[in-house]
Amino acid sequence: MIGVYVRVRADGEDYALPVDGVLEVTELGDLAPVPGSAPEVLGVHNLRGQVIPVVDLGGMLGLDRGAERERVVVVEGRDARLGLAVDSVVEVGGLPPPSEGAESDYLMGAALVDGQLVGIVDLEALLGALVVGSSA
Repeated sequence: MIGVYVRVRADGEDYALPVDGVLEVTELGDLAPVPGSAPEVLGVHNLRGQVIPVVDLGGMLGLDRGAERERVVVVEGRDARLGLAVDSVVEVGGLPPPSEGAESDYLMGAALVDGQLVGIVDLEALLGALVVGSSA
């Protein structure tokens, strides 16, 4: 096992987020739109008085938006905090080392878990792209 991850589902595919970057999981709820934002930005969410942007994880990974987003995984790193909208949270647990490469800049690779590939999200690369993109 290489570490503990929060496994989520986005557009029918499983992805793993390192647990040390995850602050909490909450309901999607109502989002306030952000005019002129990137298509992946679904809006902003008021989380106990703190306004955080909510980004569609599937959209960031180039997936179709077939499923309804129901959960927000609040992540933090690179001096940024935001929510990743996902279909559902599958589990929290360990993963084997990556056995497959990844074509996305936001994935470190993929591990085979119970016969299914799970993409391992490079949270720092994802947050870095969003922080750079928001300051442009």
